[in-house]
Amino acid sequence: MMKRICDLPPELVGAKILSKVPITSLGQVRSTCKLWDRLTRDWIVGKEAAARQQQHQFLGFITVDFKVCSLRFRKEEEDVDLSIKEVGLLNQFEISKVFHCDGLLVCVLKEDRSKLLAWNPYLGQTRSISPRPGDDFNELDTYLFGYDMNRNHKMLRFYSEFEMYEFSSNSWRVLEGVTLPDSLILKFGGHRYVSLKGNAYFLAQEITTDDVLRDVILRFDFTTETFGLEPLLVPFLALCDEAVTLSSVRDQKLALLHQKGQRMIEVLEIWISSKIDQPNAAAVTWSKFMNVNMRPLIGDRYVRFHDEFASFFIIGDDEEEEQEKVAVVFDMEGYEFCFELVRTDHYHTAFIIGDGDEGYYKTMNLGQAPNLWKPDPLHRGGYVPSDYRPQWYDPPLVSSSSYLPSLVQLNNQPRKRKERD
Repeated sequence: MMKRICDLPPELVGAKILSKVPITSLGQVRSTCKLWDRLTRDWIVGKEAAARQQQHQFLGFITVDFKVCSLRFRKEEEDVDLSIKEVGLLNQFEISKVFHCDGLLVCVLKEDRSKLLAWNPYLGQTRSISPRPGDDFNELDTYLFGYDMNRNHKMLRFYSEFEMYEFSSNSWRVLEGVTLPDSLILKFGGHRYVSLKGNAYFLAQEITTDDVLRDVILRFDFTTETFGLEPLLVPFLALCDEAVTLSSVRDQKLALLHQKGQRMIEVLEIWISSKIDQPNAAAVTWSKFMNVNMRPLIGDRYVRFHDEFASFFIIGDDEEEEQEKVAVVFDMEGYEFCFELVRTDHYHTAFIIGDGDEGYYKTMNLGQAPNLWKPDPLHRGGYVPSDYRPQWYDPPLVSSSSYLPSLVQLNNQPRKRKERD
């Protein structure tokens, strides 16, 4: 007797079929039948999904050439599998940034300042978020995304003032009395902000009493709607133009990338925090996850990550010493100002770096970047950027942590499909 797919053991369906389905195709899978809808909740949203994040894979979203793409990365020994697929649902928009929290994404549109776009990829739901009446979003706005102790999802917007958006009421309100100390300087660009356990963490610089700038991490608490009173010190001293980028690990820990070397990358080090359960910054400790001497790996090639726009994720677990540790950094190859007589082409690139016995280094070309250069108007020869940053610089930006789908509802729900047994 011939077996149907629905007759297969649930474990086999989950491990061999559902876990390999692209994130953006889960809606079609769920609508197939009630059994598969239930299985996707178990294998994609439930405990099994969280357990798979401890393996050598990363699922997430990335922006390339102002388009949102789903990303799947897996590394086993010397085999690297990196696949990027444009999201058809969003391809009519040009999107400059994507923020991720609790299975939801918020997209910042490149040209349209009249709205933001919220999206639940698992449920296939979207919502258009408008600013307050008479207002427009600004390209210099900063957004922090999280939720409070009652799981109410919120978004903080700030540039000239602080505003809070609540998903439950679909409305904005100004936060009175919320300020940052004058001693703090925010670091803008790229993925310098991550959501972890509902709170938002972001990079800043603090001016000490000795007039020294040091990197710190600030926290915004979406329950109290205030900034943490005590900045979290980073475990290193970064020099000017050395890349420092923030990411997270499985919604439990913070991760910091530090590129040593101002002209060219000399050493890549990544630090991992202790689990973010402590109520104060002093209780957080750091351990070095990776320390790779890059010069023997890159030779004479020019490799330097942008100090504002590089983004990354890690594979591996700092608690398992024998497990291979890998970092994947996204940037543009050769982004530096091109004051040379001959302009070189630039490419979106994934830099895959491991800390094995002799180190591991591989690059993957993600496509040629748009022509960002124009002839030098001062007639000095060579080329200069066609616009000021950040408009002229469009690196690929990956979501800060591996994506886990959620059942969080958005108001604009798609038309329900008729389910069949």
